[in-house]
Amino acid sequence: MDFYVISQDVRVFDSVEPIKVHQAFDMETIRRGRFQELDDWPVQLYIKEKETNSYVDFIEKPIPLISDKLKQVFEMYEKDIFYKPVMLADVKKMKQNLYWLCIPKDIEALSCQSEFKMDGSLKKLVISEKKVNFRKIFRITGIIEYIVILNQDVAESILRRDFYGITLKKIDKE
Repeated sequence: MDFYVISQDVRVFDSVEPIKVHQAFDMETIRRGRFQELDDWPVQLYIKEKETNSYVDFIEKPIPLISDKLKQVFEMYEKDIFYKPVMLADVKKMKQNLYWLCIPKDIEALSCQSEFKMDGSLKKLVISEKKVNFRKIFRITGIIEYIVILNQDVAESILRRDFYGITLKKIDKE
């Protein structure tokens, strides 16, 4: 089975950008996947005012947000993901869009073949397929980066639908 990192498509130059996220969320709690410290009450975030804003289906930074449509696909494959509703508010256009903070379970599937830079960040990600078991959407423990990984079934399901602003990159496995 192949695995993929889902990320925001950087070619979409006018992607919507949430602002002042650190005022609404403890970023360390999110990075560490400590979702039990979060409630499931909706949060409203304002977006950076631009002439045009493209509402992509996966927002990578400053926090991982997925569209409601992408959440529906994730829920078909993995029931054990923490979601927190986030309303992205465009004050100028008087518009709100529902997104979800998405925190999949962390698993210890990092291969010893993975390579790291001097600062501890990933140089090359390699996962151990046998440690993944039956997980379809997950994160890897032991890395600094916040990376969401999908198995081939989920990746193909995303590619069959009309999603916008998502890239999938195949990961090496042992």
